Amino acid sequence: MDNGSRRNRRKDVEQVRKKQKIERGRPLPERISSWLHTTSAHAAMIIAVGFLILCVIFFTTIAPRRYTLTVGSISHQTITATQSVVDEITTEEKKKAAAANIEPTYHLDESAAIRVMENLQELFDELSKVQQYGLTVQEIDEEGNEIAKSFSNSEIEYAQKLVTHISLTRYQATVLMTVAAEEFDIMVTNVTRAVQNALNSGIREGKVSDAISTVQQIVGFSVDLSLMQVIVPTVLRTCIEPNMVIDQEATEQARQKAMENVEYILYLPGQNIIREGEVVTSSQYAMVKTLGLLEDDTHDYSSYFGVAIFLCFGIFVLVVLIRIFRPMVLHDVRFLSVEMAVIVVTMLLTALSIKLIDPYLALLPLGSILIGALLGWRAAMPASVCMAVINCCLSAGSTTITLHDMLVVSIMSLVAMTVSALYLRGKGGRLRPLICGVLVGVTNMILMMAFGLMAGNSVEDFLSHALWSGLSGVLSGMLSIGLQPLLESAYNLATPAKLLELGNPNHPLLRRLLMEAPGTYHHSIIVANLAEAAAEKIGANALLARTGAYFHDVGKLKRPSYFKENQQGINPLDQTDPYVSAAIVTTHTRDGLQLAQKYHLPPEIQDIIIQHHGDTPVMFFYHRALEQAGGREVDIADFRYDGTRPTTKEAAIVMFADTIEAAVRSMKDPSPKDIREFIQKLIQGKLQDGQLNNSPITLRDIEDICDAFCTVLNGVFHERIEYPEVKVPSRTAETGKAKESSETPGTESSDIEEKAEHTEEDTGHAD
Repeated sequence: MDNGSRRNRRKDVEQVRKKQKIERGRPLPERISSWLHTTSAHAAMIIAVGFLILCVIFFTTIAPRRYTLTVGSISHQTITATQSVVDEITTEEKKKAAAANIEPTYHLDESAAIRVMENLQELFDELSKVQQYGLTVQEIDEEGNEIAKSFSNSEIEYAQKLVTHISLTRYQATVLMTVAAEEFDIMVTNVTRAVQNALNSGIREGKVSDAISTVQQIVGFSVDLSLMQVIVPTVLRTCIEPNMVIDQEATEQARQKAMENVEYILYLPGQNIIREGEVVTSSQYAMVKTLGLLEDDTHDYSSYFGVAIFLCFGIFVLVVLIRIFRPMVLHDVRFLSVEMAVIVVTMLLTALSIKLIDPYLALLPLGSILIGALLGWRAAMPASVCMAVINCCLSAGSTTITLHDMLVVSIMSLVAMTVSALYLRGKGGRLRPLICGVLVGVTNMILMMAFGLMAGNSVEDFLSHALWSGLSGVLSGMLSIGLQPLLESAYNLATPAKLLELGNPNHPLLRRLLMEAPGTYHHSIIVANLAEAAAEKIGANALLARTGAYFHDVGKLKRPSYFKENQQGINPLDQTDPYVSAAIVTTHTRDGLQLAQKYHLPPEIQDIIIQHHGDTPVMFFYHRALEQAGGREVDIADFRYDGTRPTTKEAAIVMFADTIEAAVRSMKDPSPKDIREFIQKLIQGKLQDGQLNNSPITLRDIEDICDAFCTVLNGVFHERIEYPEVKVPSRTAETGKAKESSETPGTESSDIEEKAEHTEEDTGHAD
């Protein structure tokens, strides 16, 4: 880059810094108000509106149907789970049952056996005293036999006081006082032995009654009946205690483990909770209430909040990918509006097709195809990834759609994006989106069959999914054909199809140019050829460059006779003041912009029209003004075009092509070397004047552009052979020679070939 270009660049940077410094010094409300009028603010508003619309779509989509139910009533509809839910009541009952079935864990209490035997011995000793006391108060006959008598109250009370371990009743004391010593001893021996055996076997806590019953059964055959009925039960109940004590901690751990081993009764999404005609149980009612499906329940705002977070993430992915692949979308309100509008429409149709028909009929390919056809594959890629991400939200709150289904559909959407990008890249035509949709449908079917085979499913299982996914691609292509012209017209987009239509010579503006300014028309055709070749060489939009070149000089329609290519000998500007002449010539860019707006040409072409001269000076009239000034200073700004410098590669290419075509046409018999040097000189002049400061053109691009221009111009200004002047014989003489030659075989065909050859060469020379 030369010193002049560096100075211009430095000046632009200084101006930007000065504006930023002034902006920082303004009050905050003024800065906010100023920001609201910027492109960044408009882009943020468009994204925010798109986000809110997507929220409404998804909130409406995931909102479940609500029911009116009571426990014990009959359900009039089948209710299915919208998400995984646990039957808490039934699960809790199963846990309690499992814990109740666990046997307690016991540990041996050796001191309990000693204590039981000691208490039993002490009690028997006291009861023995009562029995012995009864013998002392009984009467004995002459033969030594006891005589039955009734004991007095004082005797019975005394006997009762002899026992402290238990409280003897009057009847029990009477029985002990009347029983024989042998019977008493038998009772003591058998009961002691039976209790010892029971302790050795283990008396479990909580099973004392069973142990007492067992001891009674064992001693019942040998112990006196009265003692067995009156004394033994009381003794056993008083003395026996368990020596196998429950280990509360170990038992609780075992029961807790048993409860943990009980599996939750889980209802998966889509599984029936209540069938039509069933009586509603408390567990079913609780599950429906947990899912928030009752009329009197509040909304499940957590799911809405989750969806909002998911959508925020999807929009974040969209913005980041746009900044990477297509940054200009964020700086053009039209492009960003189209991107968000297509995403919203696609997700709305996708939600309807998934909810009402089948999950695999998701019309996600519509977004890839439509944005690819309208804005190009670089803009379609971020939108496709965004839609694939937020598409997973549709599984939330659904009774029939699983996250697996949405992931498969999202993967197919990304593949559809790739197919669309490869097929639609840089190509126009109204039927291409439909063909692209068919290709996407075939690709979806192949992918769906691949998923089914990998999962080991039968053909019947994945065939329907494959058919629905294939139909989604075809329907997406058909819908894109209908929506593309609407969006093109609404946003005035320069799509390949639109540019092909505008490049038709029958376009009203081009027809006017041909009829009213034929020189300008033919000049535009050559400029278009140059621009297209250069754009293809550097990877710019060749179709936009060509179409923009067709219309770049339409402003000359206002005063066609004032421009050299349309004049026939008389030039009105020869006698006009140079300032006026410059004003007339430089105004054609503004006039062209007005015509472009009148005929609703896309803004991209309008930019080329207003930028194809930038703010370059008209040096011819500036030179004339200097000659007429007589040494006075002449401001070159009065002779500059009132346009803007090129901001795109296509506008810069048209600027070069326009300048070079007009300049090279003035050269006499240029050689390829002369043409290349002249082109380089002209482009160097544009660089020095700073006309490319706002353009993304690189020095490598300029070199490629020069090569492309040279190739085209060398074909236009090719060398031609000079023909000698030969007098054409009269037709009479020619007829006579023809008759003579007809008499000689083989001469007629050679003459015809020679004439055809000369005719072709003459035609080329005339060009």
